Amino acid sequence: MIGNIKNISVLLSLLASSLIYSQELKYEEVVQVDSTITKQELYNRSRSWFVNNFKEDGAILLVEDSSSGEITGDASLRYNTSKIYFAVQCTIGYVSFKTNIYVKDGRYKYVFHTFKHHGTDCRRNGAVNYGLLTLEEKPPKPENEYPRKAPWNDIKEKTDEKIKLLISGLKEAMNKPHESNNNW
Repeated sequence: MIGNIKNISVLLSLLASSLIYSQELKYEEVVQVDSTITKQELYNRSRSWFVNNFKEDGAILLVEDSSSGEITGDASLRYNTSKIYFAVQCTIGYVSFKTNIYVKDGRYKYVFHTFKHHGTDCRRNGAVNYGLLTLEEKPPKPENEYPRKAPWNDIKEKTDEKIKLLISGLKEAMNKPHESNNNW
């Protein structure tokens, strides 16, 4: 009997953690391009896109594997707002995230995920960090502050706008030939 209760507890824990994980803010799509575009060409295009879009925010390429067709990196976006809410100056900061791009002949897949908000340390109690961005409407309790819906929604809205611009730029870059420096 006790063994069954432990098994049920473990299953419920796993189910609860998978439900929480599935609520993570995530952007993912498989995009078909001209079938004659090779995996290597798409790899070159995606690598150039990553380097050109994140050079100023201290992004790091963690995986650059042309044979498997994978680009993986950590990047961040500046979070700023013109809205006024309590502790706004300590909430302004960055949203860090992970980027994965996988390429094959004639198609690629992008995944932007694990968005985490990091506020600015601007007072005795420190920064207001909302942490992992999720699809939940109810805000989590940030570090050093009470949960507030206005900043939570604003952070997610601003992140959504910026990521959609990045995705649009990625799609544009993946449809243009890679500029090689071999023709000089």
